[in-house]
Amino acid sequence: MPSSVREKPSWWFKVQETVIRRDGTGDLGVTVAGGADRGEFPYLEEVRPGKVHCLSGDLHPGDLILEVNGTPVFGLTLGDTLGVLRTCRDPIRLKTVTPGAALSKDLCEYLNKSFQSGSADSELQQVIRENLYLRAIPCKLNQ
Repeated sequence: MPSSVREKPSWWFKVQETVIRRDGTGDLGVTVAGGADRGEFPYLEEVRPGKVHCLSGDLHPGDLILEVNGTPVFGLTLGDTLGVLRTCRDPIRLKTVTPGAALSKDLCEYLNKSFQSGSADSELQQVIRENLYLRAIPCKLNQ
């Protein structure tokens, strides 16, 4: 395989794009949980039937949220992820994936895996680390 062609991980082919919009009150019809501050990918905790206005695609409870309108949210805190959702204009494009053996909601587990340099998984780890470092507070411990 040529070096310019990156092998995609198995979960990559299961990524879904869903387009949703808010209702008249501004509600998206979903509850988001997780986040880096909890050691998890952000995920859909609840998808309220009849309240989610999907223009295309489908959402399921437990799906991991990878992007919101092109902004990677893996590695962001829950508050930051909710902030991205709040500031997006309708329609909102969500890239999600159903967790499985290769990609669970456990962020620490994923960051502890070893991947070939330059692979899609390795690049995802790098983006997660960059997002985590945005919120890292350096401190000196007194000993």
